[in-house]
Amino acid sequence: MTLVEQRPPFRPRRPRQRTARTAIIIAGALAGALALTACVGHPQLQLHTYPSPAPVVPATPTAVALPLPDAEAVALADRMFLTADSRTMFYETQPTLADAEEIETACADARDADADDRFTGGCFIGTRHRDADRIFIFRPGDERLVESMVTVAAHELLHAAYARLSTLERATVDDLVAEAAARVPADDPVHEQIEWSTRGDATQRATEQFAYLGSQVALPSGFPAQLEDVYARFFTDRTALVDTHRRAITVVQDTIAAADAAFASAAAQESQNAHDRAQLDADRRGYETALATYSTDVERFNAMPVEERSRWQATLQPAGAEPVTMSWEASLTYRHDELERFRSDLEARAPTLSGAEATAAGLRADAEQRHADAIALVRAANPNAVIQE
Repeated sequence: MTLVEQRPPFRPRRPRQRTARTAIIIAGALAGALALTACVGHPQLQLHTYPSPAPVVPATPTAVALPLPDAEAVALADRMFLTADSRTMFYETQPTLADAEEIETACADARDADADDRFTGGCFIGTRHRDADRIFIFRPGDERLVESMVTVAAHELLHAAYARLSTLERATVDDLVAEAAARVPADDPVHEQIEWSTRGDATQRATEQFAYLGSQVALPSGFPAQLEDVYARFFTDRTALVDTHRRAITVVQDTIAAADAAFASAAAQESQNAHDRAQLDADRRGYETALATYSTDVERFNAMPVEERSRWQATLQPAGAEPVTMSWEASLTYRHDELERFRSDLEARAPTLSGAEATAAGLRADAEQRHADAIALVRAANPNAVIQE
C-alpha cells in the first residue's frame, strides 16, 4: 500500500494469513509545513513499504477470463518499460488508478489502524490465486505528478513478481538483493526506506529490497549481473525506469524551490526599494531645508543696498571638494544651480523608484502564486498533508 506520510513512529502490522498486502510509503518533508514566506523544507518523494506477510507460494492458476485493462492502466504500462511478460502480469493484477477516497477504501485492510497522519497512495494485494491479485495506484490530481505513478506501479509490480518466484528462485534473489543493497552508498535514502518498511519483520527485507532497488536504484557499477538478468525479465530499460523515479522525486522539491527563490527575489527587491524610498524621502527633506535657507538668504541679499552687496563674501563647502570662497552674489548663483541639479535628480529618481516598487509588487504576486501552486502540488501528492500557511 502506498502511503504519503510525515515520518511518524513506525508500528508494523501483524502478518495476515491469507493475503500479502504490501504498502509503499511516499515519505519525507513533502507533507511538511509551507510557511507564508516560503521558508519550506525541500522534500523528496521517497518510497517506503510496510512489511507484508511471509510470501505465499501461489497455487497453480486456473484459466480465468480477466477484464481488459482500462485506457489509464494501459497508458501507465506504456511508461513503465515493461517486457511483454511483465505487461501481462501487470494486467493480471487488474491495476486500478484511483482517487484518494477510492484508494483509502481499497487499501484499508493493508493500512495501519493508527496511521491517520498518513495517506494511502496505493497497494498490492497478493492472494493464493494469481487471478485475484490486485494493484491499486493513487492517481494524483496534478499532471506534474504522473511519473510518481510509474515508480509506485513498478514497485508494486515487483512485489507481485517476487511472489510469483519459485522457492529456489526466491532464495537466490534474496542473496542477490542483499549483495546489491550492500553496494548502494550508505547515504542513499533507499536504505532508510527499506528499514522503515521492514522494521519489526526481517522476513520482509528481501521482497522490499527487490522492489525498492529494482524500481529506484541504478549504480554506475551495476548490480550483480544475475540480479540484473532477473530484473530484465520485467523491464526493458531499468535505467530509464530509475530516471523516471529520479525525475518524480524532484517535482515537489523544484516547485517549492521555485517558490522560495521567488520570495527571496521579491524580498530583496522590496528591501532595496524600502532603502531607496527612505533615502529619497530624506533627500527631499534635505532639499526643502536647503531651498528654504537659500530663499531666506536671497531675501536678505535683495534687501541690502546695492553698494554694500559686493562687500560680503561667502565660503561654501562643496561635497567631496575643497572649500570655495566667493562673493555673496556668486555664492547665491552657485547654490541656486546646485539646488536645481538636486531637484532634477529627485524628479528623475521618483518615477524610477515607483517602477521598481511596481516590479517588486509583481515579484511578490508571482511568489504568492508559486507558493499557492506548491501547496496545491503537495496536497495533490498527499491529500492528508498538514500545511501551515
